[in-house]
Amino acid sequence: MARLSITSCLGILTVCLAILAAFVYQSTQQDIMKDSSNLPPWFAFTFGFKAFKLLELFPNWVLPPPVRMVELALGGLHKSQVIVAIDDLGIADALGDSAQTAQQLAATLGIQDADKLCRLLTAAAAFGVLTARQDSKSSTITFHNNALSAVLRNDHPNTVTHTIKGGMQSLYMPFNYIAEGLRQDRVPFDIAHGQDMWQYLKNNAEMEHEFSLAMASQDKMGIHGLLTDYDWSQHSKVIDVGAAYGTFLAAMLKQHPSLSGVVCDLSQVVQKAEQQWQSKYPSSMINRTSFVECDFLKSGMLPKADQAREAYVLRDILHDWSDDKVLVILRNLRQAIGDNPSAVVLLVESVLQGITDLSVKYLLDITMLVAVDGKERTEQEFGQLLQDTGFHLKTVHQTRGLYRVVEALPVSS
Repeated sequence: MARLSITSCLGILTVCLAILAAFVYQSTQQDIMKDSSNLPPWFAFTFGFKAFKLLELFPNWVLPPPVRMVELALGGLHKSQVIVAIDDLGIADALGDSAQTAQQLAATLGIQDADKLCRLLTAAAAFGVLTARQDSKSSTITFHNNALSAVLRNDHPNTVTHTIKGGMQSLYMPFNYIAEGLRQDRVPFDIAHGQDMWQYLKNNAEMEHEFSLAMASQDKMGIHGLLTDYDWSQHSKVIDVGAAYGTFLAAMLKQHPSLSGVVCDLSQVVQKAEQQWQSKYPSSMINRTSFVECDFLKSGMLPKADQAREAYVLRDILHDWSDDKVLVILRNLRQAIGDNPSAVVLLVESVLQGITDLSVKYLLDITMLVAVDGKERTEQEFGQLLQDTGFHLKTVHQTRGLYRVVEALPVSS
């Protein structure tokens, strides 16, 4: 029996993946406003991870290198700018559950040239953001939301509009300075804006608010995996360090009624967080929550571990900082824990798994390089940093998502 050629194997694989993608796409279109962050079974998550990596590389095998390189260089820029424009104009909210023409949307949104708007919407539909249908007789094109564009609606349970506004606007310019940053050994954000990102946010109240909302939005994207695949009930109190508005902690307290929590962040952030909690959450959760102003880069400002089985949680915190700053943060945590042997530190990060990991993790790593001189790290790198600051890396818990939970215990002095 003749062996199948590589081309034939790839063709069969493509057909299988296309059928699977079509099935998944149809199932997601049935209710585009539902909470789509529910977890797949472990076997499906593992298979999906490998399949996604294959699909990422597939165009490299079938397109001529010059064509693929130009598509990579320009396609990402074009697509991201189209999405940002769609979000900024409020297209998804304006469409809602209806189908509308560009002329109807232009009238609603106060846009003078409906033809230009139609070109923008058609481009978005061409790569799957929005759905477009053309009448065979009149050639009229109507647009409506699909599962992708729906998450740009403010009323969607998994809305990402704040992530786009809070993360994108201030970062586009710094990405132009990657090469210059490498030549000067400087942070591209600092070159572009004349100040570091934290000072920039401090000086721009609106951007700082949008940034905190973006962090809350990201919480929702990975929250189910973190809540389900790690056992939070083993702790008595969770101190969420760098909590922003405490969205993750709120979900945890809702799921675990015996747990208490601490929202710990900079003064101006904690004040807004406490105001939001008073209006958003029931007293049964608020009564179990403390709001503490802290700066984890300053000695003695973190809450002390004053009871058994406390957990300090840092979600997407250490990747914002260079190794020397991470050592400062971890030493301050070790000081706060003191001689409490039952306290633990939980680092929620997208731990790099080697060169075969998903490209999104490495693109996130470049985002950290551009924005704050931070980085994504491997398990070995976390282990060394923890060892240097009086901790022992006990284990790394996998979750069904990009995040892993690095569990560290204090070492007795």
